[in-house]
Amino acid sequence: MNTGAELRLYNSLSRRPEAFAPSGPDAEEVRVYSCGPVAFASAHLGILRGSVCVDLLRRALRWKGHSVRHAMMTTDVVRASVPRDTDPEFHIKEFRGHLADLNVLPATHRPRASEHVDDMVGIAAELERRGFAYRLASGLYFDTSRSPGYGQLAGLDADGQRDGARAESIPGRRNKNDFALWRLTGPDSEPGSGTGTGWESPWGRGLPGSHLPCTAASMALLGAHPDIHTGGRHHRSLHHVNEIAQSEAYLADRRPWVRHWLHHGALTSAHQPMVRNSAPLLGDLADAGLHPMAFRLFLLRGHYHRDLAYTHDGVVAAQAALRRLLTRRRPPAPYPHVETYPDAKRLLPPDDTAAHRLLDAMDTAICADLNTAQVLARLQQAVRSPDVTDDGLRVLLAAADALLGLRLTTLDPGQLAHRTLTGEPSRGQRHLIDRLIADRTAARARRDWEQADAIRSRLSRMGVDVTDTGDHSTWTLRRDGRVQTESETHA
Repeated sequence: MNTGAELRLYNSLSRRPEAFAPSGPDAEEVRVYSCGPVAFASAHLGILRGSVCVDLLRRALRWKGHSVRHAMMTTDVVRASVPRDTDPEFHIKEFRGHLADLNVLPATHRPRASEHVDDMVGIAAELERRGFAYRLASGLYFDTSRSPGYGQLAGLDADGQRDGARAESIPGRRNKNDFALWRLTGPDSEPGSGTGTGWESPWGRGLPGSHLPCTAASMALLGAHPDIHTGGRHHRSLHHVNEIAQSEAYLADRRPWVRHWLHHGALTSAHQPMVRNSAPLLGDLADAGLHPMAFRLFLLRGHYHRDLAYTHDGVVAAQAALRRLLTRRRPPAPYPHVETYPDAKRLLPPDDTAAHRLLDAMDTAICADLNTAQVLARLQQAVRSPDVTDDGLRVLLAAADALLGLRLTTLDPGQLAHRTLTGEPSRGQRHLIDRLIADRTAARARRDWEQADAIRSRLSRMGVDVTDTGDHSTWTLRRDGRVQTESETHA
């Protein structure tokens, strides 16, 4: 059977693209573990980018004929900085809703850290029994001097490895890189290390360290050695290094814990990775008249491995491009069901040589470390080419949809008309306007007139007019002939 090009993925451990093949007993099943969101805040667009990147990986693996068993962690272990009235269930449900809106394939397993506390205690106790961990007044710590090759994933030796949180406030720590397996929350615990709640353990009442939940959940759900571990680039220099150290010490089988590591770049704003409480949310885009598939297309235009600069105008442009793509040439239904390259190859008309050539080009692109920009380019060629038959185009659209997840065969172009704000503004719309006004106020205060003008132009495209008077900015929302006014005082 013709399976097309060889799938090659960049491996952060070897720092080069490698041909991928499962390492487990089932040659067709790929076991993927992903570091997921925290349950104490809304997932911003940067976090959602990570989920879309993992979704692309899963779709590519499926395209090459693999079944995928995917576990994605949700961290719901409370820390001191989390307000007590935070509702984890709300944020978990919200996050899953965002994934559905973005057409992200649901994970096979969606563990929560709190569900694997017994597993964590067992792993930590075994590490202590074998001399890999030691007790301090603040908890149980992993001895990184016992970990050969510590820091290899980050490309640093142990002396150069970046210190973890609280690195200079842990009395008695043996090595600067030693990290907590269990943090006590009782009276003898490290100040600020927890909330005073947690679980009982051989070391006292406390909470698991930041890295132990991933080791415990992945081993419980995927076996000792997952095929691929994913996460953000920011995980590579500390979190994943520590996962490897504790996991390989626990397994003690002289094998790499995970053979293939796949890290996605950050979604940046003003040249910095997005952070909670200030980064835009998916709801902000919806309130601005933008469709989730426009944001997905915006992400697919970049490469998952590299950082991507976010701009609102970029999502607006992506929505317009997606609408043009769907209206340029889309044969009427029905569309075939396609998931794999052999599916698509079999369904193409034998004499449609142009369609076969473009399908192979899509396959080559996705197999070259998930090069979605090239898949999109071949898709644009397909809808423009007079040599591709309608039957061939139906298959190509279905194939591109299987790879890119853009709902190309079902999305109504009418849903992609970008609308300015009209009528009574929603809470989300008001939040977006207020944040843009605040950003513009800050830009004017530092005399960054270019940034201030850019924000003003963006607001205008949304139907919002801004007037500056002295140290105040007044905005008016154009809606049904009426005017609504708010003001913002300069700092």
